[in-house]
Amino acid sequence: MKFLISQESLHNELQFLQGIAEKKKTIPILSNILLRAEDDFLTLAATDLEVSLTGGCGAKVEEPGGITVSAKKIFEVVRALIGEEISFVMTDGSWLEITCGNSFFRLVGLPPDDFPDVPENDFSSAQKISHDVFKHLISCTIFAVTQEDARYALNGALLEIDAQTIRMVATDAHRLAMVEEACDSGAEVRAIVPKKTLTELRNLGNGEEMLFAQDDHHLFFKIGHRVLATRIIEGQFPSYEKVIPTENPLAVIFAKEAMAGAIRRVSLLASERSRAVRFKFTAGEATVSSSNPELGEAEESVAVQYEGEELEVSFNAQYILDFLAAVDGEEVVFRLKDPASQGLLEPREPSSEKSNYKYVIMPMRM
Repeated sequence: MKFLISQESLHNELQFLQGIAEKKKTIPILSNILLRAEDDFLTLAATDLEVSLTGGCGAKVEEPGGITVSAKKIFEVVRALIGEEISFVMTDGSWLEITCGNSFFRLVGLPPDDFPDVPENDFSSAQKISHDVFKHLISCTIFAVTQEDARYALNGALLEIDAQTIRMVATDAHRLAMVEEACDSGAEVRAIVPKKTLTELRNLGNGEEMLFAQDDHHLFFKIGHRVLATRIIEGQFPSYEKVIPTENPLAVIFAKEAMAGAIRRVSLLASERSRAVRFKFTAGEATVSSSNPELGEAEESVAVQYEGEELEVSFNAQYILDFLAAVDGEEVVFRLKDPASQGLLEPREPSSEKSNYKYVIMPMRM
């Protein structure tokens, strides 16, 4: 294998692959990326057996071939090089020589035959979905996904697509985020998508049109020349419809930024373990407070629209801040029932008539 390639083009492609390659090195080959040069194009691939990404860029290929090398090291080398063009030559079957200007590197590699097969799809029956819409769904839910729960199905977000709606739901058993948008994709999907996939997919493009396809065990997303493939998480996702309260008669309306600032400041003295803050709602005002015997106390009042009876309830501060950072608009409605029932947060004015965003959070005992 021998080829010349633009330093800038290769650096851009390698950036996308860094989040995919396995970092724990339990299986050494998964820490590598696959380089395959042929027909004046360099194909790059990385996988951790759950999520895979394939990309590439144009190259001047003199001798076709392939090799796998450390994803981290080749990225660091290419990023550090100064020069417009880099020469790559494979020698002795397992070494990759890299030359750029006066710089020379020799990286040890592994044979491409040892690299796991990356799932493929020809996208012949693919559906078009806006990547911007998908990014919005991910931003509204990803913080509620857990990666520590023994219930494997909670380690991803539920993706549901039908003829008119695309919906994403995530929960860690203490809170639940559900967002849906109007969609004319034509696809029919109900699958649990790993959190890592959501993270990488959100960063894979900006404003481009995305092709979506699926098979029995995988979902495929194509943006430009890059293809992200993910294994679907097996398991039963909780019945999220039953969790969303329908009878929370008390409505508190507040400015998102003002409340977020107050919670952020008051939580400085909250217990580091529970992150609990207390909310006292009275006519026209919310008092946010925290107390920690080892640190002290904090309290701040925020103007709100509220006309019900006095109510005190406690929630995890970070859980509310996560929602306030993700929700669009300037005002939020907090729907409550009593100190022991779950609260429902949603934007006062949806971003569009076709948008629906709900966030359920369980109360805490102080």
